[in-house]
Amino acid sequence: MYTTICLICKKEFAIPFTDFRYKDIKYNRAVNHCCDKCNQMVQEECQKITGLTPEMIDVWDKVLAKYNKL
Repeated sequence: MYTTICLICKKEFAIPFTDFRYKDIKYNRAVNHCCDKCNQMVQEECQKITGLTPEMIDVWDKVLAKYNKL
């Protein structure tokens, strides 16, 4: 199980290997992630503002993250 600091609430949280984010947290240790509580709040707000589904918000997050690394 890996732990990371939440990007929003700044609290440490753990991710079990069965969670879909496990590989991302394992291989991107320097990247901040959102805990379940904050992630849900962020996606709900983004969905209201953009009209995108949570899945598409995740896709855009990954695209923008790769773009910002260039």
